Amino acid sequence: MKTPLFRYFLVLICVLWASAASASDLSGQKETPVPQTVTPGLNYLLSMVGPEHLQTLNEDAIQPVIDFILSSKDKSTLYYPENHSNMSSAYYGFDIHKSLKYILELGFNPHIPPFILSPSSIRLSYWAEIDGKKQELPNMAEMLSQLDKPYILNGIEHEEITPDVNTGAYYGYDLNRTLILLKYQGKPVLISIARQKDISDVGKKGLVLGKDDNWDYFYSGQKGLNKPGLGWVSSYMYGSSTISVYIQQNDSLVRCGIYKWLRAGWANMNMVQNIHIYRGLKRYTKTLTQVLEYPSLPSPDKMSEAFAAIQAFTENELRAKVIDYISKLSRKYSQDAMLIKDTTQDKGYVDHLDIHQMQSILTIEYMKYLMGKNTIQDIAYFINPVELGIKGT
Repeated sequence: MKTPLFRYFLVLICVLWASAASASDLSGQKETPVPQTVTPGLNYLLSMVGPEHLQTLNEDAIQPVIDFILSSKDKSTLYYPENHSNMSSAYYGFDIHKSLKYILELGFNPHIPPFILSPSSIRLSYWAEIDGKKQELPNMAEMLSQLDKPYILNGIEHEEITPDVNTGAYYGYDLNRTLILLKYQGKPVLISIARQKDISDVGKKGLVLGKDDNWDYFYSGQKGLNKPGLGWVSSYMYGSSTISVYIQQNDSLVRCGIYKWLRAGWANMNMVQNIHIYRGLKRYTKTLTQVLEYPSLPSPDKMSEAFAAIQAFTENELRAKVIDYISKLSRKYSQDAMLIKDTTQDKGYVDHLDIHQMQSILTIEYMKYLMGKNTIQDIAYFINPVELGIKGT
């Protein structure tokens, strides 16, 4: 029988091994804090999210936050914002070769699930509350022509992430989120601020099936980590905060920067290092830019029609389609994923999925179809591409 002390040392050994493995592609990278002049602006933005959020925006206070994103940097350096609440942190900058209007039309559209921009990182997300009410997200793209003063929206968003590439763990949690649209030096800017409300659900065992770029993931619903010797671990995301800034440079270029803080692990210990957050942001933004810059996506209106068709299914219809999906997923990855077989032998597996989780499966299959990826399920089984007039059908 394993004693608690034995288990502690086993956890420590496995964590050290996983940390070394995950850092291999960035070994020797220098870590440098962002300039101290940026910290007050970051703290100010974080004060704008949550129940006691500020109602107005001091634009002068956030100028250093934006200026750092626009500044030149050493590409071999991992920059990180000042840590707080015993969290690890990292900064990641990147460009999107689209307009801010298009980003808002696709990623902040009341009729398009927001997680379509990041299917390698986020399993599902949806707004549970906006400005204290259960209501739709407003049309953010239309706000761009009304920025005589900053526009501020506050709400609560539920989010579930995809399995971690090292531990297999995935989590669900609620976020206090604030969206700000403003003009900075005459150019439109979007700022998205998120802070985790409470400790996440307990981590569950998941799988990244094949290459991460396949967007094929399995969610067992079973507590623990999918690593030898760590199946018993009760892990959590104890806290997280994110500030994402999108600054339009011209009609075909948006410069972006993400500041992120995270504390996660087990036994109230933070197992996250700055480099893990950096790699997670790199994974997230790679898919984000792939989706936004994909040359032949249908118009947002056409995509909205497809998502409306998915959301129109009853729970029984969704379960039938997801059972078919799980069966095909299991056959495709039969050599690599015993966890799928072991889990889905329980006939109640699909019954434990909620409507959002089932809709997200079909949503990602639709996105894979649009982007020429090998879908698990025939897209025509739940959406008729011909009727929607989708290009390539």
